[in-house]
Amino acid sequence: MVRRVLVLMWLGWVVLAVMPGQVCAEGQDVAWVDAAEQVEAVLGGLDAPGAVLVIRRGEVERGWGFGLTAEEGGVEMSSDARMRLGSVTKLYLAAVVLQLVDEGKVGLDETIDRYVEGVPNGERITLRMLGRHTSGLDDAIRQMAFHRALAAEPGKRWESGELLAVAFEPGARFEPGERWAYSNTNTVLLSRVIEAVTGTGWREQVRVRLLEPLGLEDTGFDEVPTVRGYRYGKPDDLVGYGGKDNHVWFDATGWSATWAGAAGEMTGTAADTAEFVQALFGGELLSDAGRAEMLRFADTDGDGGGSFMYGFHCHRVGEGGYGHHGDVPGFSSSAVWLPESQTAVVVMANLSAELDKWSSAIKLMEAALNVLEEKGGAVAPVATQPAAEEGLDEALEAELREVFERSAIRGAQVALVQRGGGVQTLSLGESDKRFRAGSVSKLLTALLVMRAVEAGVLALDDPVERWLPGVFGEQDGAAEVTVEMLLEHTAGLAGSGPREYAWQAPGLMPSEYVEAGRPFALRWRPGVHYSYSNAGYTLAGAVVEAAWGEGVLGFDELMRREVLGPLGMDETDFDSASPVSYRGDGVTPAGVWAMPVRPAGAVVTTAEDLARVVAMLAADGNGFLSKESVSRVERGETGALAAAGGGAGAYGLGTFAYAADEGRVLRTHWGKTEGFRATLAYAAEQGAPVEGYVLLVDTADDAAVWGLRRVLNEAVTAGQSADEQDTASVGALPPVFEGFYVGATHDEPGRAWLMGLLGARRLEAVPGGVRVTRLFAEPMVWRRVGDRLYQLQGLAVPSGAVFEDETGRYWIDGESFRQSSAFAVYGQAGVLMIGVAVSGLAVLSFPVAVCFGGLRRRAWPYASGLAGLAFTGLVWGYVFHQFSSDLETVARLGKWGPVSAWLTVASLIGPVAALVAGVSVVRQGRQRFSRSVMWGAWLVVAMGALAVQLAVYGLVPFVH
Repeated sequence: MVRRVLVLMWLGWVVLAVMPGQVCAEGQDVAWVDAAEQVEAVLGGLDAPGAVLVIRRGEVERGWGFGLTAEEGGVEMSSDARMRLGSVTKLYLAAVVLQLVDEGKVGLDETIDRYVEGVPNGERITLRMLGRHTSGLDDAIRQMAFHRALAAEPGKRWESGELLAVAFEPGARFEPGERWAYSNTNTVLLSRVIEAVTGTGWREQVRVRLLEPLGLEDTGFDEVPTVRGYRYGKPDDLVGYGGKDNHVWFDATGWSATWAGAAGEMTGTAADTAEFVQALFGGELLSDAGRAEMLRFADTDGDGGGSFMYGFHCHRVGEGGYGHHGDVPGFSSSAVWLPESQTAVVVMANLSAELDKWSSAIKLMEAALNVLEEKGGAVAPVATQPAAEEGLDEALEAELREVFERSAIRGAQVALVQRGGGVQTLSLGESDKRFRAGSVSKLLTALLVMRAVEAGVLALDDPVERWLPGVFGEQDGAAEVTVEMLLEHTAGLAGSGPREYAWQAPGLMPSEYVEAGRPFALRWRPGVHYSYSNAGYTLAGAVVEAAWGEGVLGFDELMRREVLGPLGMDETDFDSASPVSYRGDGVTPAGVWAMPVRPAGAVVTTAEDLARVVAMLAADGNGFLSKESVSRVERGETGALAAAGGGAGAYGLGTFAYAADEGRVLRTHWGKTEGFRATLAYAAEQGAPVEGYVLLVDTADDAAVWGLRRVLNEAVTAGQSADEQDTASVGALPPVFEGFYVGATHDEPGRAWLMGLLGARRLEAVPGGVRVTRLFAEPMVWRRVGDRLYQLQGLAVPSGAVFEDETGRYWIDGESFRQSSAFAVYGQAGVLMIGVAVSGLAVLSFPVAVCFGGLRRRAWPYASGLAGLAFTGLVWGYVFHQFSSDLETVARLGKWGPVSAWLTVASLIGPVAALVAGVSVVRQGRQRFSRSVMWGAWLVVAMGALAVQLAVYGLVPFVH
């Protein structure tokens, strides 16, 4: 009795242990078994003697054999039968090529003449064209002499050089890129590229990169199949398809498939092929960018009158699957990946083509997919990026249109990213075009760097000198600059000044920019102060070129491969000619921006494309980046603010925190170039129905742009909770930090001194924090929330800090402000304001004084008037051009021309005239002191002080 109970208990445990898996397997097999039954039924109506079907999902795999291994004397077909793969071989070849692209050893935009000589139009045919069959090259299989050679010696082993010689003999069929035409020659040439790059043949690379790592022991090259294979054909055209009026049947089992070379000579089992397909499209063998390249389908519209979607040696199958069909004399195959269910389906048959010229495997695959689609929903669209749809919430759209209609904006695009990834779009005015997004480019460059980091190509803390030797020369701190400092604007590099705005260099690659500009000056010790720098991002682009491109791939191709392609940003690039934009009046076209710092601001895009970036970031990377990488993009880790604990409020990697209404925070980046204005933003705290937005505008109506931003900010932050700060704080500002501060780190050194004065602050300790007072602004109170960290009232993240080093004491509030004395602040401001005012007064008053004051015989009135004219023109001309939002205006200071010539002349005349006036006043004062002499002395002193100040800050003499 006890034994029976124990046995029953043991059986019960076995049933319980097995049941969940069995139920799951049975549920999964329902559609698979039905598909197998349908394949068997369709095979009964075909001429093929037998076929194999294998379906694989994860580690679960089922295989079926149908029919016979031979027409006469055959046995039942087994699922482990080994047959020729035909053009399914192209998937293996493509995997190796794209792995080499991932490794930076080859670039798809390179031309084939770099690797193979004698190719017709080789200097214009890119590797991408070869992979997509748009090269225009002919195929050996189209030449009757080749058919006769095959008929004479079917078992002959063909070398790639022989195949290419036959294919090249008639010349090209059409111009490169003109249209699509399937040609095995393309694949054979790619195999030669593999050989040139690796030093070994394509077969060896397939073996060591694919077959051995995956354990595919039943896959190889031109081995004799384990079943008999048959072919319809004509005696004098054994490769060509037979016709319904010709029932000639050949046993082609012993034919060599080397006549197809890398385009179709492999053999293997359906099980091995299914495992390979799963690894290829499931992410084990290629990067996201590599898979995206394979799946960038375009309508072939043509070869032989047909039309289907073809990518890089891969094509669409059914409604949404993709893979490749193949056939060689005797055998046909079809290998398909179903992305939604992550399922691989492989069909093989031992007949190449039926009498209607369609291969047996294609017909059988179609039968299987029809069942899987109906029963299991296995076939799904390829696109994984959010699809855009027209229309916004009516109230939100009405608000946006109201702002737009009151503005001078000619055209705008809006894209709202909904929770879950959906995108809604709105076009306003003349928006049927792409827009330049300016500094939003920096986010894309940062994403490229992060992709390189995740690929193990480089590290964020790598010294820049490792990749760009000598880029900073022999300066102190040169070895301390890291890649992440470039991206966080803490490297110590200057921002773009007039010279760089004037340097029009479209198409200049980052590495070329480095060579032209080295050594780059460092303004202070790296990793301390924040200072916005286009040059930093351009150097980061050069680092990626050096680390990943290995001197072969440029910034644009790496960007397409790693960022634009995987995110599906088909309308985005860094090398387009600029679209038309307008100045603030909405009528006058703006000049074209073509600065050399392309990674920092050259992107041309659409709102829908940038919405894909927003959706990815809002979804914590969504497979494009890891969640940790996205978190790193959103916070700073270098610089004084981050060191104090304020990383969330610091500039991160291509994004910064922006406080919308009521302290709610967005992660964002803005762009401004020519007349274009761009905004990309998403909620730092999730919860709103709208997770983020993109706004692109083609007109420099900044007031209207801010109005549109406010409406969109409110939509994105509607679901966020307002900042509820704890009233507790660490304490008041330490007394040593009280006092006056002037800006010390403005991005452009030429105007930094003036911005420092205009942005001067006074810090006063108050209970719990510090009160900060700026010129012409209301005081702001910051709570002290850390030892050196401060948080502005109403803001959700801390973004202020204090620190001191050997160069002084600093207050951090965006930029760094150095502690100064009240005397220095007011003294410098006074010299500037009084000097400019007196200069203007001299220009206006001395003609009157000379005419009516009896001073005609004195030199100083004339010299003072001339000095006043020079100083007034110099200061106001410099300010107008330096602070203009029109890049053409700024650029006039950086090149020789009427404006820069006038400022140079004025900077020389002013001091000289002031000196002459001073000498004249002294001489007259010695002869007879009077009110006019006293007045002249004041003028000379004021303008002399102004001359000294301008000389200290580099405006005297002015050098363009």
